[in-house]
Amino acid sequence: MLVLNEKTLVETVDLEELISRMERTMLFADEGNFAMPLRSSVSLNGGDSLMLMPCVTPDAWGCKLLTLRPGNPQKGLPFINGAVMLFDANTGDPKALLEGKMVTALRTGAVGGAGIKNTARADIGSLGLVGTGAQGFWQAQFGCAARKGVKEVWIYDALTEKLAPFAEKLRAALPGVTVKIAVSAAELLEKTEAVMTATPSRSPLFPDDEKLLAGHAFTGIGSYLPEMREYPDALFRLTGGDVYVDTPHALDETGDLITPLENGALRRENIHTLAELIGGKRKKESETTFFKSVGMALFDIAAADYLCEKAAQKGLGQKVEF
Repeated sequence: MLVLNEKTLVETVDLEELISRMERTMLFADEGNFAMPLRSSVSLNGGDSLMLMPCVTPDAWGCKLLTLRPGNPQKGLPFINGAVMLFDANTGDPKALLEGKMVTALRTGAVGGAGIKNTARADIGSLGLVGTGAQGFWQAQFGCAARKGVKEVWIYDALTEKLAPFAEKLRAALPGVTVKIAVSAAELLEKTEAVMTATPSRSPLFPDDEKLLAGHAFTGIGSYLPEMREYPDALFRLTGGDVYVDTPHALDETGDLITPLENGALRRENIHTLAELIGGKRKKESETTFFKSVGMALFDIAAADYLCEKAAQKGLGQKVEF
């Protein structure tokens, strides 16, 4: 069995390859040839939780396990820990064990990168990022991998004390790209052509202003609960039929879709899977687009399977008897 820790996963991944793998996985998901129950969660005290996310395809069997410990950050420990276990699709034998936080970060980044690749203009030179956490760090890198012409990344976070150290970290990860700090979300819109958001916000990050929002390709990965929302109603008056999701489950999970559907700002018939755009079934109708990702276990297992293949090619990871 192959064991891949966080450091090895970072050494293994090729950003463009993983974006392409996620595109193919979205096309595969639209065909429906996989088994994936709703994720389950157990908790003893209503706060600390263990989450289970299995998925089976003809070529990959696996399960992601995550622990969520809200009290950990106060102790200087991660809120989320986890692992992804893969099994041989032919024999059922244990195949690989991967560190779960990094698998999640990489596949979420790659899905966001697929959003930028398929909705943003090919000639964009600037990218905006709201959110300075681990997800934001990888979203920016995958966004730049998807659009090689990006020369400026503008960042913003309501927790302004995080901006300077995050900017330095991002500059080290993106040589040749200028990283700038915006004083507000509105300024970030004024300076950029495509925007990625990775926050747990419960109210829109941007002003409800069509003029500011117009012409951007937005990719949102932060809102994963009905009470969370990163985008205002004005966005949906601009997008028309150019609202895309990674999975239809998003319509039941994120406030970025649930709320505008309930208040009439967004219509159900204007929401499509990104796979329709990737596969050529749809063409963009507007310069203002919105891609919303909530993720699913299929993406985790596909990303983990790719990372195992790539690590084996590079001779990385630790092999253990199981």
